[in-house]
Amino acid sequence: MKLKKRGLVIFVLAIIVLLLLSVAIKDQFEAPKSSAQKIQMMVGEDSTLQAIVGDLKYYGFIKNETVFKFALRFAKDETSGGENSIRIGNNTIDRQAIYLVSQDMNAWQLAKVLLNEGRSEDCSHGCPPGRFYPALLPGGELKPSEYEWVEDFDDCVKVKGQLSSEQYSQRTGEPRKCVTPDGRMFTEGQEGWEEPVGG
Repeated sequence: MKLKKRGLVIFVLAIIVLLLLSVAIKDQFEAPKSSAQKIQMMVGEDSTLQAIVGDLKYYGFIKNETVFKFALRFAKDETSGGENSIRIGNNTIDRQAIYLVSQDMNAWQLAKVLLNEGRSEDCSHGCPPGRFYPALLPGGELKPSEYEWVEDFDDCVKVKGQLSSEQYSQRTGEPRKCVTPDGRMFTEGQEGWEEPVGG
């Protein structure tokens, strides 16, 4: 009789441990934040799987590297990767591509983006430095811009922003544009700023 009770206790304890483990593992697949903005993530020509996964963990996009690699391996890959793609089992992540990612995506959603939604980026004239745009601090908070004080076209010119040509403006009658190094576009004679086309 004692042996049956001991077996029942061990069985019940094993079930409890398994339930606790499944809850803990399920939590590792969940999104790190409940709401967050989308960030551009660049996967460069020489990127490795470990570098990508390490950065995603460091900047707060995933909770667990091993769990995320599992999601990458078993999520549905609906695109065929090129010969320079990163391989994870039968799935692929395209290199030299930009992905829109967010810290409110769970591991499966983020894996689906990396496997299927890369936008090819021609870096023949150079790509933006870093993996994320806008830049992030460790943990995932947006890095404050040193150009936050720029409020109008004239300020943009002062920080040596990228200017549209004066000749083009004279020819078309359109006002000149200036894009700050942190990616905001100002129009001469207008207040406020906007995202550049394709930005």
